[in-house]
Amino acid sequence: MAKKTDRLAARSEQLAQAVVEILAADGRGALTRERISEVAGLSRPLIYYYFNSAEAVMASAFKWICERILEREQKVLEGGGAGDIDRLGDAFVPHGEAERRLYRAFFSLLPEAVIKEDLKVEAIRVHSRRRDLLAELLLDAVHAGEVRPPDGCDLDAISGLLEGAALRASIAPVGDPPRSTIGDAIRRYLRPLRAAAVAA
Repeated sequence: MAKKTDRLAARSEQLAQAVVEILAADGRGALTRERISEVAGLSRPLIYYYFNSAEAVMASAFKWICERILEREQKVLEGGGAGDIDRLGDAFVPHGEAERRLYRAFFSLLPEAVIKEDLKVEAIRVHSRRRDLLAELLLDAVHAGEVRPPDGCDLDAISGLLEGAALRASIAPVGDPPRSTIGDAIRRYLRPLRAAAVAA
């Protein structure tokens, strides 16, 4: 049984990488059984031995993509000092072509997460974990005196800003976006309200 589980894990990763390549290169419309089989280098019967449908392959791939993104973001955020808001750009915005492909695949499947329950669960998990990471970093920034304490609406607004920056970077033809401007935008968003409260 352990061998089948190991083979399933290996096949899942192989298929997920194929899905990422297809979505990143040609978009959701190109994600067919034939194309997945071709890019993964696996026969269709073998794919269906492990997964009973194309939807199951896509759900498995989306879960794999979400896990890679969360691992990457967590690692970057754990690597800096307390209150370093500029790390948000490094953590949430893809760098280099391999990361851009991963994020393009994520954004290609994200609209389907609205209607497909198995994808929705993963999308909610990513959103919740990102929000937690963001709250932790901003709390450190509050203690360092960089910004005022954010509330729930602030977290959603900043999360949206970061997701927009990640989407833009994932489709940018070349070069990395200036990530320091993300930290500057967050500081500008949180500081004026703090200043207004002091003035009142």
